Amino acid sequence: MTDFRSWNTGRLARLALVPAAAAVISLVPLGGTAYAAGCKGTACENKGPVAMVCDKDARTVASGEVYSSQGGRTDYELRWSNTCWAGWARTGSGSVYASTISIEKWNPDRTVLVSRRTVTVKNGQHDWTNMVGGKGYMVRACAKEANTGRSTCTGFLGTDS
Repeated sequence: MTDFRSWNTGRLARLALVPAAAAVISLVPLGGTAYAAGCKGTACENKGPVAMVCDKDARTVASGEVYSSQGGRTDYELRWSNTCWAGWARTGSGSVYASTISIEKWNPDRTVLVSRRTVTVKNGQHDWTNMVGGKGYMVRACAKEANTGRSTCTGFLGTDS
């Protein structure tokens, strides 16, 4: 017959493993796990899209290009995240010439610039701006070439759509 103390000790040792195993299993991400965004709407204002996980569902909604006097070109994009309800500008996957890219947030009738986030990009480098966010605004991405000051912007995106 099994001694009560040895049975009890063995059972307690096995029971102690259950919480430890559960803790380890909880650290393993499951397939299809959704990662929560770190902000939404105006709470995303001036925050980074990657740091806030807004880049996970983002899509390019408009793009443009600006040319330098030497024939160089900067491709840029207006990115939008429906989860975060925020947008940002980034250099495109094509060429990049020394430029400043920006995202602008305007009031609905486009008469008042509410906020602008910019980043200066060197030749051959890629980068993105911090975000602007919120419903009921108009947003667009712009690029300004460093040497000539030439600039272009995408069309406006209404943030209610």
